[in-house]
Parts: sequence; C-alpha cells; structure tokens
Amino acid sequence: MRIGIDVRPLSRPPAGIYRAVRNVLQQLQELDAENTYYLYSDREFELPLRNSRWQKRIGRSFSFLPGSAWLQTGAKRMAVEDEVDVFWGTAHALPLGFPSSVRRVLTIHDLTWVACPGTMSSYNRLVHSVLAGRSIRQADVICVPSESTRQGLINYFGGKGKEIEVAGWGIEDYYFRRDAAVAAKRIAQKFCTSPDYLCTVGTLAPRKNLGTLIEAVRILHDRHQCKAQLLIAGAKGWKNSPLYKQLAASALTEKDVKFLGYVPEEDMPYLYAGASVSVFPSLYEGFGFPVLEAMACGAPVVASNVSSIPEVAGGAALLFDPYLPGELAEAILRVRSSPRLREQLIRGGISRAAQFRWADTARAMLAVLTGRELGAI
Repeated sequence: MRIGIDVRPLSRPPAGIYRAVRNVLQQLQELDAENTYYLYSDREFELPLRNSRWQKRIGRSFSFLPGSAWLQTGAKRMAVEDEVDVFWGTAHALPLGFPSSVRRVLTIHDLTWVACPGTMSSYNRLVHSVLAGRSIRQADVICVPSESTRQGLINYFGGKGKEIEVAGWGIEDYYFRRDAAVAAKRIAQKFCTSPDYLCTVGTLAPRKNLGTLIEAVRILHDRHQCKAQLLIAGAKGWKNSPLYKQLAASALTEKDVKFLGYVPEEDMPYLYAGASVSVFPSLYEGFGFPVLEAMACGAPVVASNVSSIPEVAGGAALLFDPYLPGELAEAILRVRSSPRLREQLIRGGISRAAQFRWADTARAMLAVLTGRELGAI
C-alpha cells in the first residue's frame, strides 16, 4: 500500500501533538517493512528515516498562508501525484475532496473547540470549526486517544455511524522513577529553585487552569499549611496576561511561584521525580501526557476530575473539581501530610504508566491504516 501522512506537526514547536506523531512514526518504521510511506509537510522537519520505504515530501508554502491552506493545496496535489491508497490526517484535518478511492484516516486529539471554546483564540476556534468539522464528516476512520474523546465525537458530531478507534498514546522510556531527593537537588541547582516544590506542566493558556492552582497555593500559604514553591513548566500561550495579574495581586513572590518557561526534555523526568506533588488542573484534555509522565517518574499526582483525565489516571491519582481552588488546596495538603497516601499514589501511578507504550499505539495505527485486524499485525 501507498500511505500518505500529514507530518506538519513535526515542523512546529514541540507539544502534545508533535510528540504523538513523532513517536508513532518512529515505531511504525520499525514495525512495517511492507508498505510505502510519503511524509507531507510545508516545512522541513526532523525525523530520522531508517526505513527505505519512507520518503519525505516537502512542499513550498508562502509565508503568509497558514499550514491548513497548504494541506488543502500542496499536500493534496502531491498525494494525488503519489497515488496514495490511504491518507492519514494527523492533526484534526484532512485534504478535502480526495478521490473516493483514497481511504481517509483522521486523528482527533481533543475537542477543545467545541468542549471548551472559551479557552481558544477566535481564529483557532474558527479554523477548527470549519476544517475539523468537515474532516470529521468526510473521514472513513477516526482515531482518538481516549474513550472520553470518542464519546465527545458522538455527542457533538453524531458519530455513531462512524468507525471510531481508540488508540491511547504512550510514554517514552526515559520517563522512569528516580531518587526524589537527588532529582530535587538537580532541579534546584539548575533552575535556582527550592528543593521542596510542587510542579505543574503545560502551556500557559486558559485551558490549563493555572489560575485555580495559584489560588490554591495562596490558600495554603495564607494558612501556613504548605510553603513549598510552585514550579510552572511550560511555554507562554494564548491569553496568559490575566495569570500574571492574578499572581501580582496575590502577594505571592517568586519564592512561592516560579515560571520556568520551556524545560528541556532531558530535565523533565527530574522535575517530576523531585516534586512532592505533581498537579494537573486542566479544564479539558483529549488525553493528558503530564499525568502519565509524572506517574512514571514516581511523583504522586493530583489531577482534575474532568474529560479524559480520570480515564488516563486509572484510579492512581487524587482527583479534584478544577473549579474549586479550596478543594485543590486540600488535595495537595492530603498528599503532603499523609506518607501512606503518598506511597499509595506513587505505586499505583508507576503501575498505571507502565500500561501505555508507543509500540502498542503504532500497532493500533498500522491496523487502522491497512484495514487489518489488530491481531494480524
């Protein structure tokens, strides 16, 4: 078979979709020695090709045009020229109007634009409403990373007649338990932080709900119940200025809350492992990588009880209502003050994280792309 793939996420800044696409493609190269792959992008991208059946197809894109426009023009034209049998839209969109002979596979990572629209910019919401909505209707198969997202597709788009496959994402092998004290010391030395800290990981954007976490920290500090420093790891995102204003009004200083910005990948396991609590307060997720990452590294996890997060956590995290900062404050205090609960969460988290492997995700995707039964791969 000739399989075309939209790999534009690999030419964008590293984030959840970038990681998912990169890891699945790396595994697919090892798994599939039969089919030919064409990787379409409007920019150069990093992906070592170890399989002679894989080809990069870089198209020219004018700087003033968004990548979504190139997908509908350049990628579509090249895929038709390459006579692909299958096209995989890896990030919420397909080239529309493909010949009916082409099997159209679409991955929907989350449904933020309909489930939590106020946390997106107007432009991104519009693009998703138009392109993703039409792509969902035209796809032959839709792949999602969680049962929660599958149910969302059915609820919002009436997808009961569609073939919807759940293929949970994986976790990289370098996320594993480390000595907590050694990890905390390394983070403290590199980032000039306190060795006693809470951590949270995610883009500084409204959906990540960092305002609730900062308010919970303020509550704990005012009550003198927890003086741990909160470390926030993540790049600046859309509409983050209210977060800084809230922090300034709270009387909390950098000794209480510190923004680390983008943390290099090699430091992330140590950041998680050294945390007394890893907190994930998001309002909505299609999957939620930081929950599994923290668990794999041996950090006790406190996470919000919405969307896919309880499903991914699998009973190995302490859950809270993300709209109630007081409830979050109590959850953090419980974990820090109860060695028994802490150890229970750590053991359960390590066991849960071990169930998610990229090789399994790639096997599921190969079954979808080739139309085979999973057991035949």
